[in-house]
Amino acid sequence: MKYILNTLFSSRFSGLLLLIFAISMAIATFLENDYNTETAKALVYHAKWFEILLLLLVINFIGNITKYNLFSVQKAPILLFHLAFIIIILGAGITRYRGYEALITIKEGESNDRMISIDNYLQVIAGNGTINKNHISKPILMSELGFNNITESIDLEEKKIELKLKKYIPRAKYELKDTISGHTYLHIVIAENENRKDFYIQEGTRETIYGISIAFNTQNKLKTDILVTKKNEIWHASFPEVTDYFSMLTNKIDSYPKDQLTPIQFKALSQINNTPVVFNEIVENKVRIIVSKEKNSKIKNPEAAIIISATSGADHKEITLFGGPGYMNPFNTFFINGIHLKLRYGAKPIKLPFSIFLKDFKLERYPGSNSPSAFYSDIEIQEKNKLLNYSIFMNNVLNYKGYRFFQSAYLPDESGTILSVNRDYWGTFITYIGYSLLAFGMLLSLFWKNSHFGLTLKLLR
Repeated sequence: MKYILNTLFSSRFSGLLLLIFAISMAIATFLENDYNTETAKALVYHAKWFEILLLLLVINFIGNITKYNLFSVQKAPILLFHLAFIIIILGAGITRYRGYEALITIKEGESNDRMISIDNYLQVIAGNGTINKNHISKPILMSELGFNNITESIDLEEKKIELKLKKYIPRAKYELKDTISGHTYLHIVIAENENRKDFYIQEGTRETIYGISIAFNTQNKLKTDILVTKKNEIWHASFPEVTDYFSMLTNKIDSYPKDQLTPIQFKALSQINNTPVVFNEIVENKVRIIVSKEKNSKIKNPEAAIIISATSGADHKEITLFGGPGYMNPFNTFFINGIHLKLRYGAKPIKLPFSIFLKDFKLERYPGSNSPSAFYSDIEIQEKNKLLNYSIFMNNVLNYKGYRFFQSAYLPDESGTILSVNRDYWGTFITYIGYSLLAFGMLLSLFWKNSHFGLTLKLLR
């Protein structure tokens, strides 16, 4: 035991830990540059081995304080250095397990009290007609280099559902591949925030895309589904509600009647559940695959996909979920072993204890250019009978009830603002104490007569 303690508190072990720490930070920097922030977090910053490394550093610093009797006036600067590092690591631990980051989008003239998390989660809603059970996993970090794992278990009365990760695809998108004996697919395009997303529904199946349920040439449908089927060699569709569409070919607005088979207007834009949808085409002799797109610097946070294996009793299904940091797509729904299961991968909603009303959003540009130079958000905090006016812009942060609001971005049509939110009062406060002690210790070492600098100055004199 004495040998172990001597090793833990030795100067050589301190140097080794600090060397490993420095190399780890360098590796994480390269991972973030070559892959993404999520990979760096998964393999380094949030990895268990890195937490153990920091814990060993804290133990080593505490041991050195007692071993070298740093509780003395002569060694005050060295004591401050050790205490500062211990407090900084403690603050980082609180941030890691208690703090979180989120985003909130507010349109001008509107209020919002719901944020979406930066971290990813696997969100599950399971129901059997009488009982609904909500389940949210711990934060999920996916690495492009592998070593990924998701294992969740949900009990619903006497039935059990096992969910496991089968595959992770970064920068994912659907593609169709030509084949001789392939399938027929309905190609649907959804436009979201100026981004085009392609979806392909195989004939004879039913899928839910962005909360829109579509049954493609199958009788396995619900009353609320959009049915697409062939009649007299012409593709028809039946909508559960009257649905308007804008034909790009005729440049006219028309509508599909309710619960009546009507020829599909391909290449026409429809608004279904407030989502822009285009029934693009129907293709034959294809097979649908998911591919990983090449890196594109213009897309800062591309959407990923995970393939989840769901097992309940003798039933087994594989579900593809699109999502990632900042994405909160609608749930994918299906039945397994008599259980209605809803799955979503990505951000989760977080409710604020107050509302934020965006009074005015201002965007300034450089003279003679369309490049933005600055943008401001004039907001109003609404909480019961209390109102607070504030302007958020670069380097002007709003601190309110432990939440810190930063001006992050704005909507593509410049109709509103996107604020990043940090909820980490105690982690930030304790870390700042550590930084203050570190700065004070560095300053003190310049003037302390028993410090190395003081002794060197004395010899020079």
